[in-house]
Amino acid sequence: MDKAIRKRHILSLYRSILRESSRFFDDYAKQFLKKRARKRFKEYKEETNETRIKYKLIEAKQSLNRLKRANIFDPKSVKRVLEFAYGRRGQMRHKLLKPIIDEPSPAPKPIVKGYPRTAPPRMSPSLKTLITTQGKSLYPVLPVPPHKPLYPSRKANLLWWHYSKNMRTVMPPVDDKLFDEIEKKAGKGILTPEGIGCRMPIPSTIKSDNNKKVNNHKVQKVNHPLNTRILKFNTKEPPYNTAKPHNPRPRFIRRMFQRLLVHIPILKESSSTSSSEDDKKSSSTEQYPEKHYIIKKSPWAAGRPIPLVNQNDWKGLNVEEVKNLRTGKKGKKSKKG
Repeated sequence: MDKAIRKRHILSLYRSILRESSRFFDDYAKQFLKKRARKRFKEYKEETNETRIKYKLIEAKQSLNRLKRANIFDPKSVKRVLEFAYGRRGQMRHKLLKPIIDEPSPAPKPIVKGYPRTAPPRMSPSLKTLITTQGKSLYPVLPVPPHKPLYPSRKANLLWWHYSKNMRTVMPPVDDKLFDEIEKKAGKGILTPEGIGCRMPIPSTIKSDNNKKVNNHKVQKVNHPLNTRILKFNTKEPPYNTAKPHNPRPRFIRRMFQRLLVHIPILKESSSTSSSEDDKKSSSTEQYPEKHYIIKKSPWAAGRPIPLVNQNDWKGLNVEEVKNLRTGKKGKKSKKG
């Protein structure tokens, strides 16, 4: 390809990415996409390697197509763009993980004395908590050779391989200000964390027997038409109603951020401390005092439990019997001889 033609092609691609980024519905993600596009094109402005230029052009076209799909509200594309913007993928995730990895903690001793390359990876207490609470193991299951012990260098390589595998998928927390913004976009202040109900009470137009109470809000139960032909012949939609609007529905935005909150943990230091004087003395002499962390999830995350029993339903019930029913425990029946 001629250099002049390639230059026009790259400029057109760059403008298209900026144009599609400005059309995205989320302001924070919009600024992130523009900043990332400018940075990436500036980094490879003076690139001369033809193979790398070709690869980066393909990557830019894929990003442009993903943005186009996200702007017509494809759920997978929107979720992927939000994951890049809020640190669930890419360089932003590594940037959020860096202070957790660099947290002061004791370095493990090498497997072979005098060979520091055989030392296992160092993991801070907060990183250990993140890994274990996300369904991953800290250390791999090491193989046991039948006729000889496991070689120390291979053991160290397996430990580092497992550590790298965990670091590719572990999800870091975000700062409190950004987390509060995500929760507001997911429905905080509009919905309750105990489930989604109707925001505005519907005026009663039918019998009160058909009214339900969901999440302390009255919700109308509307009967479906007996025959679908009534809707088919009596309602005629104009052609522009079939096209999707530029602005997405508020419910769609809430659901996208609720799915995003599933992958954002809340990391807090545990307030439980040792009360004995011996533990206090030992912790004061240690260079790195032991810390304990707790992982929580936002109540506005998707998949949260919705209460099915009210306080009025608990009247006359034994709490212990209900707990046994929940856990599957049943009373032992006497065996007949």
